[in-house]
Amino acid sequence: MKTILIIVGLTALALIGFGIVHSITANNVTVVTPSSSVSVTGLTLTIAGEINRPGTYVLNEGATMIDLINAAGGATSNADNLAFNTDCVLSNKGSYYIAPVRDLNNTCSASPITKCNINSADVDTLMAVAGFSKSVSNAIINYRLSASFSCLEDIKLVSGIGSATYMSVRDKITLRDAA
Repeated sequence: MKTILIIVGLTALALIGFGIVHSITANNVTVVTPSSSVSVTGLTLTIAGEINRPGTYVLNEGATMIDLINAAGGATSNADNLAFNTDCVLSNKGSYYIAPVRDLNNTCSASPITKCNINSADVDTLMAVAGFSKSVSNAIINYRLSASFSCLEDIKLVSGIGSATYMSVRDKITLRDAA
């Protein structure tokens, strides 16, 4: 019994030690884990969605979306390339999302998601997106008069769109039309 307790104790200690020192540095990228006590400099960025290794990364100042995607092991084959700009310069402590092309939650089929380009759609097209009312659709168009949307998260800069609305529409919007 004493031997088992010692083995369990040493295993727990090893796991804790591994968690503390666990950070991967490659190409000026550091993966930050919750148990990490590493002092970091640069941009701390989180990426989720259709990405091979979702998580939090530390990149150099001036990092772009493609830098973050590469740090996270690349986008999956279901990533919607129209829903992100690879040259978008990222903001410190930003959270970014790579939207899917197809809805894989339905086990019977993987149907394409109907999407709307927030940089060019008219009021009626925007209103077809569940979550966008007429006033929000007008606010999106008014916002576009002074700035374009460079990443999906920019939609939260529009008056009337908070985190809940963003979460409900992020799979249904794009930044550009198919070529």
